[in-house]
Amino acid sequence: MDDNGANGRGVFAERLDELFRNVPDPQGRRYTGSAIARRSTELGFKLGESYLSQLRSGKARTPSFRTVEGIAAAFGVDVRFFLEDGGRERSRNEIDMMRLQADRTIHDVAYKLAGLSESSVHIVHELIKVLRVQQGLVPDPKPESD
Repeated sequence: MDDNGANGRGVFAERLDELFRNVPDPQGRRYTGSAIARRSTELGFKLGESYLSQLRSGKARTPSFRTVEGIAAAFGVDVRFFLEDGGRERSRNEIDMMRLQADRTIHDVAYKLAGLSESSVHIVHELIKVLRVQQGLVPDPKPESD
């Protein structure tokens, strides 16, 4: 992706918007601009909601490194998400883990697996693979290690 991004807003704006779409807040909902601006400021990185909105829309394109650090800290991702593709991939894995941690249904399913026989757990695992393929997903994704 070039510096303008796929839609002309800029790579930074696209990556920031990706965080807003995919990183859940502690209640499992999407963050608002005011919540991220507030969290960033509370973490020692002063950030205004209107400037954050301009960054997200692509109207402002050159945030300081300190601003990027604050936004990353507010979302709980590595600052490299904005800076390099390798860091972005690691951060995507972190985002997936945050989503899993916030999803109560996944917790409930895992809890219900506890105590089942090994063969029963294996059957559920195989069923999940089939469902993933039916939905166009990788059948058996493996968590990446650093």
